[in-house]
Amino acid sequence: MVFGRYKKPVNIKNNQQKDRNKQNQNQNISTRKLIPFSFKYTKDIDDHLNYIFPGRKTGLHIDPSGAKYQIDINIMYPTDDEDFYVIYTSGMSSEDMLLPEGLEKDYPEFKRAELFMLLPKNWDIDNMVSPIPKHETYWPMQLLRMLARFHYEFFTWIGPGYTVEYSSFANNTKLSAAMVVSLGDDISIIKTKDNKLISLYLVIPLYKEEVKYKMQHGYEAFIDKFAENFPPDNGREWIIDINRKNIGL
Repeated sequence: MVFGRYKKPVNIKNNQQKDRNKQNQNQNISTRKLIPFSFKYTKDIDDHLNYIFPGRKTGLHIDPSGAKYQIDINIMYPTDDEDFYVIYTSGMSSEDMLLPEGLEKDYPEFKRAELFMLLPKNWDIDNMVSPIPKHETYWPMQLLRMLARFHYEFFTWIGPGYTVEYSSFANNTKLSAAMVVSLGDDISIIKTKDNKLISLYLVIPLYKEEVKYKMQHGYEAFIDKFAENFPPDNGREWIIDINRKNIGL
């Protein structure tokens, strides 16, 4: 089964949140605040994530880097039913991405995007948001911020199948690359109050051999192979495992 751009999402619960405002109390984890580039669609993005992952306590890690384009990271804490963290960006969708000619007409949702990742319940979140975090815990947040700034800094766009490679994420894992994945319209398209569309992409870490397989066989072939090795499990197959099986070998 393919979980790419042209398929409906099947993995992550999509139940209506009950009493959203009461259960979703934000706490500002970081105290250092930058002048934001623009956060026009923050509420639309938050409402969408709260709909997909209901009943979660949430936190906000304000960008401490001093970069020109502020990208904040939202943290959604595990629940009894969904025992994993969700982290997602705010700020990437502040401006349109520069799409190839003709693509905007067919896929208007590609113009703006935000990113998210799933972390296991035992991830050291406290260290991740500390003033001087260990790289072994901080790199997912760093990766999301880097990808979210990419279109601002290089005047390009990011969409399903987009892949980046690094020398290393951290010393405790051989994962060293990442790919952007679309889980389907119900999850991966945010409809804003002013009738704009924002794509919400999952970022999955990869091994260098998996990048090679994806480049040789294509995005959908890789997603098919991923599904064969990690069967659908209500979204848990997408949770980061720093020691997971390398399906590119």
